[in-house]
Amino acid sequence: MLTPLPAFAAQTEPAVFSPWAILRLIATLILVLLVFFALIWLFRRLQPGAAGVSGSPMRVLASLPLGTRERLLLVEVGKQQLLLGATPAGITLLHTLPEPLPVDSGSPAFSGWLRQAMERCKQEQWQNQQARSAGEKPSSSVAGSSSEGSSS
Repeated sequence: MLTPLPAFAAQTEPAVFSPWAILRLIATLILVLLVFFALIWLFRRLQPGAAGVSGSPMRVLASLPLGTRERLLLVEVGKQQLLLGATPAGITLLHTLPEPLPVDSGSPAFSGWLRQAMERCKQEQWQNQQARSAGEKPSSSVAGSSSEGSSS
């Protein structure tokens, strides 16, 4: 009781921000982050149907995003290649390729094939619009693609 007030307050106050407490806090934070990222890595590796599973009869060869939630997938099932459209509503078979495309790391054959197919589709739509404006009967996409193949 005879001690001055400021000296008494200094003795009872714990050292919350001591260098050891800060170092322990940083070490704990780093440990928690390492465990977090290790768990994320582990869950991705153990995810069922993950790409790169050897011996699997199915694999995704190429993926092309069309929008934020839409994409085209080139999938190989056995020796057959399928072009699939994936949307939030589901997955749709768009085309079964008659002969497998050679797929490299950059997949230029797939992108070239896709570019040609899209240009062909645009050309057919343009021809159908021209036929409608001229009063002719528009050709179907099947007839248009078969006539192009026979004329080449």
